Amino acid sequence: MDNARLVSIGLSRDEAECYKALIKEGSLSTSQLAEMIKVLPNAVYRLMKRLQEKGFVIPLNTYPATFQAVPPTVAVDSYIEQRQKKLDDLRIKSIAFLLKNQPILPTKVDVLVSQKIYFNKFVELANSTKSEILVISIGEPVLDEIKIACARAVEREVTIKFIFHVHNKENEQLLKAWVRMGIEVRHYKDAGYHLNIFDGKIAVLVANNPQNSKERTGMVFYNERLANSLRDYFNTLWERAIPIKA
Repeated sequence: MDNARLVSIGLSRDEAECYKALIKEGSLSTSQLAEMIKVLPNAVYRLMKRLQEKGFVIPLNTYPATFQAVPPTVAVDSYIEQRQKKLDDLRIKSIAFLLKNQPILPTKVDVLVSQKIYFNKFVELANSTKSEILVISIGEPVLDEIKIACARAVEREVTIKFIFHVHNKENEQLLKAWVRMGIEVRHYKDAGYHLNIFDGKIAVLVANNPQNSKERTGMVFYNERLANSLRDYFNTLWERAIPIKA
């Protein structure tokens, strides 16, 4: 179990180091952990507290304080289940908030029925974005017009963040090219959908045909409340995603 995998599910790098050390050694005191991961003992106490809250370690009834790792088959599954429950709760609360507080006004919706139409709509919206573009996508090659629109947005000092579902040898150079362009890129394993949010006001949701990723159906929602709720969802995944470096 490497650090990247633990970080991808929500542990910090120091938490991952502590947990791996305990898995390897069985049980360790705070001073032993501090020496192994090169941090101060006080910092280890804080790390152990967070790991206990997340269900990865338990304290032993010893002096000085000693900790033991919860088996990965128990800890990881339990923690992912907790995180998923929080995401589900966030989704339910976001929808409830929208239904309760959204004024009774018509919401403009555009329907997208192909990859080409989706790409063209992205270019149109990106060219008019003033502050922020958030993207969840596969990690596939795109039209040059999309690259140009993103490059121009970066020149306008628009913040752009990409979360890609796929990161492998086939698309690694593509992802790194986005980073070199000045875009923040992370990887979070998933599949089947695209989410774009422009200035926290317009949201684009697109689903793929599982048999042919170029066949897509989606909708553009010109609704600020919905866009901001989806922005919260994006930021939740962003914290769990793994950064890609150039």
